[in-house]
Amino acid sequence: HRPLGLELLEPRMLLSVVPLGALPQDTGEYMLGDVAVSLVLMESAGTENSEDWTSDSIDAVKTKIRQSLDWWEDALAAQSSIHSLRFHIDEQYADNPVPTDIEPISHVSNDYTIWVNDFLDHAASNSSENISTDMRLFNHQQRAAVDADWGFTIFVVNDENDSDGQFAAGGSFRRAFAFAGGRYFIMPAGRPVSSATHEAAHMFWARDEYSGGGSYLDRRGYHNTQNLNAADNPAAGFSQVESIMASGSLMNSAFANHTSSPSSLEMIGWKDSDQDGIFDVLDIPLL
Repeated sequence: HRPLGLELLEPRMLLSVVPLGALPQDTGEYMLGDVAVSLVLMESAGTENSEDWTSDSIDAVKTKIRQSLDWWEDALAAQSSIHSLRFHIDEQYADNPVPTDIEPISHVSNDYTIWVNDFLDHAASNSSENISTDMRLFNHQQRAAVDADWGFTIFVVNDENDSDGQFAAGGSFRRAFAFAGGRYFIMPAGRPVSSATHEAAHMFWARDEYSGGGSYLDRRGYHNTQNLNAADNPAAGFSQVESIMASGSLMNSAFANHTSSPSSLEMIGWKDSDQDGIFDVLDIPLL
């Protein structure tokens, strides 16, 4: 008889379509294992047509997204020789951009509902449910198709001819924004690799830390971690550490060094309480 003992969950996760205990709507709970990423480009096909994807601009986006996800694979490798992280990018909706009647970058960001619905129609994934539910179900189908553990979608908006590379003023966001936890993020194509890297962390519940973003009081992620590196931390003598979830020089430094704040890494599941090299989320006995 085999003796009872601790066994890593990660190898066992790969034996099923979704991780142990996860439901179809749980598409991004912690950043470990295999992740199915759907890269989507929209092409204005109506009277609003100030942007047109070319083979070169499509290739540039694919390279940028690959680099942003490689960053996370490299960041994990620097922290752990036990765990693995692999992003599998489906580029079918990038190689063949999805038609929409509007020019996304010319509209306020809130109009994403129009063209995300156009994508869901195109992918035969629209239903009477809301966009978030439909996108989670699409992501679940995508991960099931490649036997991955998690899944999310990236929408990249063409901004090559736009005057400032931002969504129109008056909306909730001017640049990149995300719907956290295994859903999707949206970014203008001109944003840097570090921006896509930052947004990818939101897919696994990381919070913003810059001023005006996430609050010190926020808690999120698999471990319900407090956002301790937020700019508004009121502790005497507090100084933000470099983090991919911050902004400016702190973000740039974190990007260069493949690191982030301890609290942001805990939010995405990279927490090792007993310092045995195995992250807590997988450091459990399977009997």
